[in-house]
Amino acid sequence: MFILSSLTCFVLIWGKKIHPDMMNFGVFLLFLIGLAAAHLNNPPVYAKPGETIHLPCSYQSQIAMHFSWYKHEPGQSPRLISTIYKYDSVPRFYHNLKNNSRFSVLNEKGVHHLVIRDIQISDSATYYCGSAYSNVMEFVEGTELIVEGLKSYAVVKQHAFVESQSGDSVTLTCTVLNQNCVGNQSVYWLIHESQESHPRIIRAHGMSIDQCDWISEAGFSARRCVSSFSKKDLNLSDAGTYYCSVAACGEILFGNGTKLDIIGTDSTEQMMIFVLLSIVRTVLLLITIAIVTVWYRMNLKRKESKEGCSSPSAMAFRDRQPRPEGRPGPSRSKVI
Repeated sequence: MFILSSLTCFVLIWGKKIHPDMMNFGVFLLFLIGLAAAHLNNPPVYAKPGETIHLPCSYQSQIAMHFSWYKHEPGQSPRLISTIYKYDSVPRFYHNLKNNSRFSVLNEKGVHHLVIRDIQISDSATYYCGSAYSNVMEFVEGTELIVEGLKSYAVVKQHAFVESQSGDSVTLTCTVLNQNCVGNQSVYWLIHESQESHPRIIRAHGMSIDQCDWISEAGFSARRCVSSFSKKDLNLSDAGTYYCSVAACGEILFGNGTKLDIIGTDSTEQMMIFVLLSIVRTVLLLITIAIVTVWYRMNLKRKESKEGCSSPSAMAFRDRQPRPEGRPGPSRSKVI
């Protein structure tokens, strides 16, 4: 905690010389460090809708002057919900809790309680309390509040099977139906490519309650939230089972998964093209061999013909051949 305090002082001093956005980022970073350094030994607190709970936050330090509470929902950044001065009895609430009478703070000597009345499922989260003095912020234990009832009234639906062609685009949908949860949701898309590999997260995004609508069928009313995941230019490596996971109101729900089957270019057409190219290549090779063979034989005959006409034996044989009458021939002397 001493290291955290020193870092806080450094950021606060350094922040006077830097841009306010960088200052906010530094404070947020220290908040995350404080969460990691906090004592997380508090057991989870389970509650049912409609109940009232007290989340305690005790301090041994007597010099803390300001106290605050933070709410951390799954998949979202921690949010400041209240602050109070040590000697005040009325806290200041922020964001959507400004005029929420269900939340109050009990500030006594050494004890700083967050009181939540008429518990709702949207209250499920981890709550951290912090104290500040001399521009130093410290965080103590966090308490996870789990409001029971979400799984009994919520379901995640996915199409079991989707088939698509290689090179095409596909859009997978995930529908969440719930009756009680009114908080924002975080949606995670995972892919399980094979039995030998583990599922991996390929996309994560938030879903505001404003993006949902109410449906009523056969006396059943529920809030319907739809998330989609799109992928373009599909190839065979994109095949697998895609799971939709929804984190909302302190619970994490998983769909049954959508199996995406990628059909490549028609295998018969590919085979025909391959065979045709092989035939063309073979024909061209045979034509080339035939042309070379004919050319070689013609040159060989021409060469043999030239050599045969110029040899002495060929000339003597030619002289012994009878000549047609009337055609002058070489004169010969008759020997008696």
